[in-house]
Amino acid sequence: MKKIKLNNPKFSVIIPVYNEEKDIGKCLDSLKKQSYNNFEIIIVDDGSKDRTVEIVKKFKGVRIIKGKHKGPGFSRNLGVKSAKGKILFFIDADMILHKNYLNLLSKPIIKGKAIGTEEQFQFANNLDNIWARCYGKYRANPTVEREGKAFRAILKSEFLKMGGFDPKLGYADDQTFFIKYGVRSKMVKNARCYHRNPHSLKEIYNQSRWIGSSQRYFLLNVPILRIISVLLMYFISPVAIVALTIKKKYKKSINQPKKESFFTVLIFIAVKYFGTLQGYFRRIVFKKNVR
Repeated sequence: MKKIKLNNPKFSVIIPVYNEEKDIGKCLDSLKKQSYNNFEIIIVDDGSKDRTVEIVKKFKGVRIIKGKHKGPGFSRNLGVKSAKGKILFFIDADMILHKNYLNLLSKPIIKGKAIGTEEQFQFANNLDNIWARCYGKYRANPTVEREGKAFRAILKSEFLKMGGFDPKLGYADDQTFFIKYGVRSKMVKNARCYHRNPHSLKEIYNQSRWIGSSQRYFLLNVPILRIISVLLMYFISPVAIVALTIKKKYKKSINQPKKESFFTVLIFIAVKYFGTLQGYFRRIVFKKNVR
């Protein structure tokens, strides 16, 4: 793996957006404050129906590409087509970045130690909300292994060589290279960012539905097992939900900033469970996997 022959290589920061009016402004503000400044920002609108694009237009020097509502994987690939940087960054609209975020994630790539990286720390920034606390303090757990499955930053040449992200993977599209080729990213120590956990039961349900429709189910290859698996998951739901609630409520974990009541956790688990099940159902019946 060779070093990039530039002292100050240009980056392309690509952000897919879909109804992100609550978060995109804070995300762009954090990008404008980065210690590394040789980068472009590309916003790919995934069919937003709120004020997202209007807010983005207030930021100078940000390029907006109009896409279709086909999910973040499709939008990220679309953004890459017009990217000019040697290193690509894929940022979510609800992320707020530490000022050294781009600098830290790019170093292993520039030095030729990795083709791609991801952050080791990703904190929730809305823990004043009861449902956000149920999700936990960390989305990226700081105790995990040094190699990751997702790619937050990657050499553009390697991204193109592997054919880009697979939109069919939905929520897990940033894990495309690991799923297809077994290629791992390097987790960068001290690289950190903040994000907003789902903070309403509706958001929890919708997020879980998307995750459920994005899972790789080997049973999907056997038609009769598709129906049986859905019926079984509904049938065992009372037992499964209680068991999952007990596990989350009483298992010791650094990812629980505050212990909530059993009833609160029960509601949280039930909404996640049926959201995930609905996503699974949409995937096997309607072959739908879009946020």
